[in-house]
Amino acid sequence: MADERFYLIYQEASDEECLLTIQPYSDETALGEAIQELQMKQVEEYTIIKGRKMAATLRLTVELTEVEESKKK
Repeated sequence: MADERFYLIYQEASDEECLLTIQPYSDETALGEAIQELQMKQVEEYTIIKGRKMAATLRLTVELTEVEESKKK
């Protein structure tokens, strides 16, 4: 398959935001370098998919609830 590539999928989160990244790589060397960068950022959970060019659709559900703030006495 000439059009095969690797897709690196990972998530980064902080108190302010959560980012989901899906990054394509055409060769194993570039993929290996990207994984090393993730390890330096202490991102240890990721998924690698090998396949043809893909299209993505994002479906997102967010449930918000009110937070009660504690009063200081």
